[in-house]
Amino acid sequence: MDHYQQQLDACHAEMPAAAAGKEAAPGAAGSTTITPATTKPRVSRVTKKKGELLTEDEKKANHIASEQKRRQNIRTGYDQLIQIVPTLTPSQRSEALILQKTVEYIKYLLMEREILEGQLKDSSH
Repeated sequence: MDHYQQQLDACHAEMPAAAAGKEAAPGAAGSTTITPATTKPRVSRVTKKKGELLTEDEKKANHIASEQKRRQNIRTGYDQLIQIVPTLTPSQRSEALILQKTVEYIKYLLMEREILEGQLKDSSH
């Protein structure tokens, strides 16, 4: 077993749940498809003709609609991370945990890439 294979094996050992409960890594053949989260009905924004000012109630309704859209976009992003990161499950809804495990997974992927690039470089010589 060569040096790079040992590094790759060690890299895989650091991500023990990578295969548990998830399909292949993103971008790999048979990888998990990301589906958009279901959306709740939103308050629609008020629009007026050019030059007309919005009332305070209309401004408030627009602000509420914008805030709901922002929150939904954040929820969708977290849902996508749960689908992509192999060590996360849909039952894990802590934003801090999702971010922590996502950073760990990115570090794992970067390490694995570096090892594979080293193997490729050595095999071409």
